[in-house]
Amino acid sequence: MIRFQRTRIDEQIDIKARISFVFIIVFVLFSIIGFRLFQKQIIQNRHYSDMAYNQRYKEEKILPSRGEILIGDIYSDKKFPLVTNKTFWSVMIIPNQVINAEELATKLGPIIDVSPEYIIKLLSENKVYIPPLKKKLSDDVGKKIEELDLPGIVLIPETHRDYPEGSMGAKFLGFVDHQGEGKYGVEGYLDSVLKGEQGKIISERDILGRQIIVADSKLVLPKNGKDVVLTIDHIIQYMAEDIISRAVQRHSADSGSVLVMDPKSGGILALAEWPTYDPAKYTEATDYSVFQCMATSDAYEPGSVFKVMAMAAGIDSGAVTPETGEYFEANIKVQDAVIWNSQKSAYGYETMTQVLENSDNVGMVWMIQRTGKDKFYEYVDNFGFGKRTGVEIEGESPGFIREKEDAIPVDLATMSFGQGINTTMIQLAQSMSAIANGGLMVQPHIVKEYIDKNGNVQKVEPKVLGRVLSEKTAKELTEMLISVAERGHGKQARVKGYRIGGKTGTAQVPKKDSYGYETNKYNGSFIGFGPTDDPLFIIVSRINVPKDVIWAESTAAPIFGELASGIINYYQLQPDEAWKEEQIKREKGQIK
Repeated sequence: MIRFQRTRIDEQIDIKARISFVFIIVFVLFSIIGFRLFQKQIIQNRHYSDMAYNQRYKEEKILPSRGEILIGDIYSDKKFPLVTNKTFWSVMIIPNQVINAEELATKLGPIIDVSPEYIIKLLSENKVYIPPLKKKLSDDVGKKIEELDLPGIVLIPETHRDYPEGSMGAKFLGFVDHQGEGKYGVEGYLDSVLKGEQGKIISERDILGRQIIVADSKLVLPKNGKDVVLTIDHIIQYMAEDIISRAVQRHSADSGSVLVMDPKSGGILALAEWPTYDPAKYTEATDYSVFQCMATSDAYEPGSVFKVMAMAAGIDSGAVTPETGEYFEANIKVQDAVIWNSQKSAYGYETMTQVLENSDNVGMVWMIQRTGKDKFYEYVDNFGFGKRTGVEIEGESPGFIREKEDAIPVDLATMSFGQGINTTMIQLAQSMSAIANGGLMVQPHIVKEYIDKNGNVQKVEPKVLGRVLSEKTAKELTEMLISVAERGHGKQARVKGYRIGGKTGTAQVPKKDSYGYETNKYNGSFIGFGPTDDPLFIIVSRINVPKDVIWAESTAAPIFGELASGIINYYQLQPDEAWKEEQIKREKGQIK
């Protein structure tokens, strides 16, 4: 048997190994500790600093007063509040600002029904922050407290939205939710302007969370929101709401909308829809789609009203003139598709003016083929289709235009009469402004001015987007649209004594879940302006899925006619001389 004996050298090596092991362990431990210290003090410094600050200081928010929303009319400078604030008051005491505690308690106590002794007791506890003594105080009580003018008293407003005109304008106004956030409409779009900036009170606490006296307690007063004055006219809005609600109910339609715009400034004079909702009771709504403004957020196939813009492209590009004529059959074949007139019969020889009068799909396809895809898309882009207008209403849709590279001949053909293209009513109004305004297109807007709490006024200037059509083309299209109203499908939009121009549009309703169109479901639209010699309004009306009649000339056109007549009477306009001359010629048989 062989024995191995440990030598002194082996023992020394063993000792060194143990020392090295211990050293490594100690090094690793100190490295971990060092890393954790680095992590806590350097990497997470901000986190722990914030924790320490939050433990030491207490911050109370002070909410600002939300701005009001107002409208006016043309006959006075008076402003009518559509949305205002019902104000209550909370009263607070800032102890380190109080000069005479006994005087404050004696004068304030009886006003808010709190015993002076209780107030003095609170102040004697040397607290920096005292919760509100009383909440939901009326304006009268608030004024009495303000008149005391004593150091250390702070009045804090508590508000909720109030609607003096009820549901008027609800679809473009939106509402304010329970968290104080503006939702939908103007309330949503201009939330940051209306809500203002929060204030705060910061006080210091000890390690047990008790408030301690410090000299640098901070009070930052809130910055109240701005009032917003809209371009909406009080009288025209009232008329529009009455007319659209009656029309929808008369035709048992799913819904309806009517928009009135000033063609010179782009200001929205009225925007009414049915059904609507009460913004003071928005939580009772069962269908959230009722909150959306149809005129700005609901892009739809406009049908034949879009023929106006397609024809504008053809005339302004020089492809056709109003007098250009051709013989048209009842249908036309484009690729593998056969496109028919709505009446399924041929009109024979027609000028381009008559194509609009008869709302001839076949004539429009012929015209757009002469114009060409490139020119058509150029004008569609210039008119602003496929892009948001920027109107100050939350949730605006850009609509939908097929990319030019993807558009095949049959797409171009159907777009010429308003199918296979999605637009909004606000886009249609914007594009029509180019015709009513001598070729210059203006941007729609609903805000007239902003007013801060010091009375400073910031006006919103009208914005001309540029020249879309030549002045000559705009005049020619105006005469064509007058002819449509006098001799075409727009007769029920006429106003006796005044020249009105406009176009109807009846569009099939696309299926939601599959390709194609619903059976026996149609949307009716009308777009027009007047008086044509000096246009003061553009009106776009729309009725969705009426149950009694199909054609827009019986649904949307009468809405235009009734509202246009009301606006003309409201403006107290004298009858057109040009209209009188035409009537004389018509009576003599000189014109049809």
